[in-house]
Amino acid sequence: MKAIMYGAGSIGRGFIGALLSEIGYEVVFIDVNEQLVDTINKEKTYPQIIMKKDQEIHWIKNIRAVNGNDLDAVRDEIADADLLATAVGASVLEKIAPIIAKGLIKRWDADSENALDLLICENLMDADVLLRNWLLQALPESYHPIMESRLGLVETSIGRMVPPPSPDIDSDIHHPLAVRVEAYDYLPVDSAAFKNAIPDYKKIVPYTPFHYYLERKLYIHNMAHVTTAFLGKLLHLTYIDEAAGNIYIRKIVQGCMTESAMMLSRKYHIDFAQLQFHIDDLLFRFRNPYLKDTVERVARDPVRKLGPTDRLVGSARSCEQQQIEPVYLSFAIALGLYFLGSDQTEDFLEQKCQIHKNEPLFDRVMYFYHFIEQNNKSLNSIINCIEEVQSDLRGATI
Repeated sequence: MKAIMYGAGSIGRGFIGALLSEIGYEVVFIDVNEQLVDTINKEKTYPQIIMKKDQEIHWIKNIRAVNGNDLDAVRDEIADADLLATAVGASVLEKIAPIIAKGLIKRWDADSENALDLLICENLMDADVLLRNWLLQALPESYHPIMESRLGLVETSIGRMVPPPSPDIDSDIHHPLAVRVEAYDYLPVDSAAFKNAIPDYKKIVPYTPFHYYLERKLYIHNMAHVTTAFLGKLLHLTYIDEAAGNIYIRKIVQGCMTESAMMLSRKYHIDFAQLQFHIDDLLFRFRNPYLKDTVERVARDPVRKLGPTDRLVGSARSCEQQQIEPVYLSFAIALGLYFLGSDQTEDFLEQKCQIHKNEPLFDRVMYFYHFIEQNNKSLNSIINCIEEVQSDLRGATI
């Protein structure tokens, strides 16, 4: 069995490629980094280091690599693959669609019934819809019916945390391909999208409707991660585990997560206890001191993370749709705005976040923004402020 792993970066090597190798596939990495490709082909193995108190080292074997700039070689590999996966980053996915299309054409010219499943391992909502459109644009029309019936565009939820390489991470292993990961390694997949049999492996978790997992990842995990980073930045902390270990930060982040969890429970009819277990697990994983993930890295690019459907505003909007007041989430949005450092905050809210002046969410976010701006950066005072707003909104609870 052969699996193509498009992208040999942190997720490609650290999670998906390693998982496919563990299942029993020969894993062929495709990457445009010539040095990385040459090193994979020279070493033919690499260590996956599980970052915890007693480090575990898994040697990933049965691998090779192909240069992504060699389009003919990439086409030929895709043409006879048993499985294809991408982990290239949302901005690159569109660029590789025409190359994937060439491989599909060669594959189906040989056998139009030869189905292929493509695991989309990108941090991108509705990635299957986007990739489908890009592939249809790249394929001649005569191949469109074959693609619709023989290509499974399988969304996945990447929950494993794989920090970038850092000289601050201690390890006894010094290897040019070493990748450091947390112990969590489950891969939820969209069971309804497969055209072939779903790989029968304990770490692959089929589920439908899969949007639940996508929203859980974005609106609980990603949202909580960046909120933890913003609060850590407010206190001038260096690492995520330091921020997650602060009891006041934990209180605020947990409030945000609870609002999102109430929304998901109501929307997808999921037992809230399941979501609470997930929240507890994430808060524990964020405190892993061995990952050495930085506040600065997780807090970067606040403009994208404040997008109207992204982790912060998207969470708040989804709560409103389920008649849940997003109070803690309103504070998280305000904190993201604070770190933009712009004097056009109201315009940004209207134009980029699509939160408008006639909405209660706008007034609440701006209230919290001004509270932070007026040098009220004591987390205790912030919590009191949030709880006061929450109490006023809810009124007496019987």
